[in-house]
Amino acid sequence: MSFLKIASQLNRKGDHFIKQKGIKDFHKKASELLSESDLLDKFHISPILESIFKPTNKQHFKNLEFSDLPVTISQGEFCFIDIYFWRRRPTVVHNHHFTGAFMCLSGNNVDLEFKFKKTKKLGKYHDLGDLTLKHTRNLLPGDIAEIGLMDKFIHQNHHQADLTVNLCFRTPQDPKKSLSNYLFSGLRYEKNVDLLSRVGRLHKILDLGLFHPGKMKISNDDAINFLIQTHGTRSQNPKLLNLRKELLKRIKNEFGVNVSSMLEDHELMMDKIENDYE
Repeated sequence: MSFLKIASQLNRKGDHFIKQKGIKDFHKKASELLSESDLLDKFHISPILESIFKPTNKQHFKNLEFSDLPVTISQGEFCFIDIYFWRRRPTVVHNHHFTGAFMCLSGNNVDLEFKFKKTKKLGKYHDLGDLTLKHTRNLLPGDIAEIGLMDKFIHQNHHQADLTVNLCFRTPQDPKKSLSNYLFSGLRYEKNVDLLSRVGRLHKILDLGLFHPGKMKISNDDAINFLIQTHGTRSQNPKLLNLRKELLKRIKNEFGVNVSSMLEDHELMMDKIENDYE
């Protein structure tokens, strides 16, 4: 049986499980089904790439929002199977608004799993807390990791080969939940669609010179996310730079948090991690 046919068979079994029992333990079932499959022995890149251009093969990530190349190879009623191609680099630290399991097909993943303990609420979409490492594992071809929903699985995946290929057997995103990213320095920020849209509009308003201080109410959540999105900006727009200065001061006065320093500390840690790659 071909790789793509095995994937379709797994998809049907995943659909059946979810239909009968829901998604609560799907991460366990997905891992079990992947372990029992013959996917690794049948893995070849060419048929996967060819499948992209078949009109009947609907792609989950239409605009390539995730990984360096995501390819959906099987889609069912309640779950689907993606292949993710990664260059040699680390991901951000993140959780997931879906559940399932992933298998390394080629390359090398060093997977760091974390836990996060909230110490201070900074708004609806941001928290301060302690991010601590639970364990590290080296995932080679054939190795599988379960993906728990939301904070049940917070991780950072380090793709240490020139090209790493992972298969992900998963449910769709829960539309009522947003994934979060975490800074090593302790800031959690939720990637809420409405929040990101507002901050994107604020950035455009500044670019167009339409921003007038005092006439636009900016929430703490919008302020923190704006500071994150514009960190390290090379813009010379005085309105943008002045707004950053004012928002940094407001968040520090209200919460005792220096967002720029937290981002700089995180980037230093990321640089160290990348320099420590074998």
